[in-house]
Formats: sequence, structure tokens, C-alpha cells
Amino acid sequence: MRYVGDGFAIALRRWPTLVPLTGMIAVACVVLSLILSNALVEVAGLRGARLLHERRAVAFSAYYQHGAASRVGDDTVRYLAEMIDRRAAYTAVLGDMLGPGELDFPAWPEAIVLFGDAVSDLFPELQPGEPTPLPFALRGARFAGQNADALNLAGERVPIVGTLPPGATFFDMGRGVISLDHRIVIRAPVRMLPLLAPIARQEALLRAVMFAPAGEVVNAYVSGCAQGGLFLVPFPAIEYLQRHRESLPFYAMHGGAMLSLVALAFAALMASARSAMRQELGTLRVRETVGAKGLQVGLRIGGFLAAVVLVPVAFLSLFALASAQVVPGTPGAQGVPWVFSALLLACLCMWFALMRDARLQGQVGRSA
Repeated sequence: MRYVGDGFAIALRRWPTLVPLTGMIAVACVVLSLILSNALVEVAGLRGARLLHERRAVAFSAYYQHGAASRVGDDTVRYLAEMIDRRAAYTAVLGDMLGPGELDFPAWPEAIVLFGDAVSDLFPELQPGEPTPLPFALRGARFAGQNADALNLAGERVPIVGTLPPGATFFDMGRGVISLDHRIVIRAPVRMLPLLAPIARQEALLRAVMFAPAGEVVNAYVSGCAQGGLFLVPFPAIEYLQRHRESLPFYAMHGGAMLSLVALAFAALMASARSAMRQELGTLRVRETVGAKGLQVGLRIGGFLAAVVLVPVAFLSLFALASAQVVPGTPGAQGVPWVFSALLLACLCMWFALMRDARLQGQVGRSA
């Protein structure tokens, strides 16, 4: 560690020159991680929309007249339930649509209730490792209630049978990609659909997704909902694809701009690092005469690079990751590992280049 500390000391002696470049690289890398994270979320949404488009799925959006609450009849609810039983549809209820007492669990707003076996085909990560009868629940990788083993939904006990893999998501045609790390996913049988409170039933009717439905099926469903005051507008999955594909050039353009900025900053940093190593060449030669090996010189150069690049970026990256741990949906968490890995590779290339320069200029490290 003494040799790495010597590299840190070299960086500290030149902080007026290196701080602007270091700050530029750190900020640009964090911004790049935010852009990459949002782009990855967008790609996940497009992947989910493509899967639904392959099944010729139809989803629904809603508009309301005079703010009146809907009172959709049981016939329409049973109509949807029959389609779900035939794997011709599925639906979801997000936790903030569940009424007080409907879900007996401390963190009930973070729940998502899914109806339909078709969910397992589209999102296989939402299925436990072993076949489990409905209902059951799966907790997110960062869900707060890690010690709970069961919850109650609409008066029925629902066991928690496992934990979702980190980064698991659910695609909703209305909200896009929903991260499940901080949520609990409840897979419920369709018989529980009529047991939900009116606002939750309205949510289930609104978020229904039908696979290749006939025109008369969609018309009957929309008419039944409209009679209860819930006015739905059907739209196919292709509309989501066309709407969100246009955002990918935006991320590509801004990501390319950030990459160019990082590349320019790295080029300036490389020139400064070479200048610093040339100025330290006399010290390195003295250390070689007293027995310093090439590995020790390499550790000093590695400490220098860690001080001017890795430590500032790691600090900001850890801050972004910590924010994602505390605040659900915080952007940046998905992009940080990719950007930091690329940064490590860039620093490794710089280390090899500086070691080569040191050997060529001072014949340092030939004893290694």
C-alpha cells in the first residue's frame, strides 16, 4: 500500500492541474450513466412492447367525464375473468390503487397484483422456481419487508414464496417499465378479481391486455365498461413501439456527446499524466537504484491513476447507487456498473501506456 500511497502523493502535488480534468471526467461519467440507465429502461420497454405486438395485444387507456367514479357491473368483470382463464388476457392492479384494508401489509403501496397465467409466458422471472399454486407473492430484491412470510389480500392469506432477481421489471402498456426491486409482486387467481374494492376493480379493467381479440370482443368489453362510467379507448401494442422508438436517437445523440467529452478529457489527462511521470522520472530512477522493481513502479503509477480518475468517479457512482437503494426508480443505478467497467478498462490502457513510457524514457522496471 505504501507504493500506491506514493502514487496518491504524486497526484496531490499536481492537484491544481489535475482537479479540473478529474472533475470533468467524474461528472461526465455520472451523466453518461444516467443517460445509459434511461436508455436501458427504454429498451426494456420496447422489448416488452415487441413481445405484446407479436401476440397482437390490445391495451386500453381511459378518459373520464365530469370526474364521475365508475361503477362497472359484475358481468363485465366476469367477461374479463373468462378471458383471463382462457389465457386470452391478463391484467394488473398497482398498489396505490388498493384501498385501505384491502391489502394487509405494512408497505402495501409498493405492491403489484397480477391476474392471469399468461404473465408467466411473458415475464418468466415472475414465476417461482418450483410450481406453486395461486395465490403467492414474490418480494423484490430490495423490498423493505424482507422478514415477512405472508400477507393478506382481500381477506385471503397470500404466502411469500421467494425473492425476485435483482433488476426484475414488469412492462405495463400505460406506465411503461416498472422496476420491481422495491416492490412485492402478488400473483392472484382470477376468482379474487370480483373481491377487490371498486377502485381496484376499475384499475384491473383499465390495465387489461387482450391477445389478438376479435373486434366484437373489444367492442363488447368497451361497451360494458362505458355503461358503468369507465370510458376506455383501445390501442394496439404497435402504437407504443412507434411512439417510444423515436426516443432512442435522443439517447444515442446525448450519449455520444458525453462519450466525446469523456474521450477529450481522457486525452488531456493522458498528456498531463505523461508530463507528471516525466517530472517524477528522477525519483523513479532513484528508487530503482535502491532496489525498486517494476511492479513497485507500476503500483505507484496505478495509485496515481486511481487518485485522479477512479476515486472521484467511484465516489459519485456510489452516491448514485446509494440513492437508487433508498429512492425507488432513481435513475443511474443500471448504468453505473457499465460506465465504471469501461472506466476501469480505460485506466488499464493508460497504465500500460505510462509504464511503457517510463521504461522507454528511464529504463525503469527492466529488473522486473
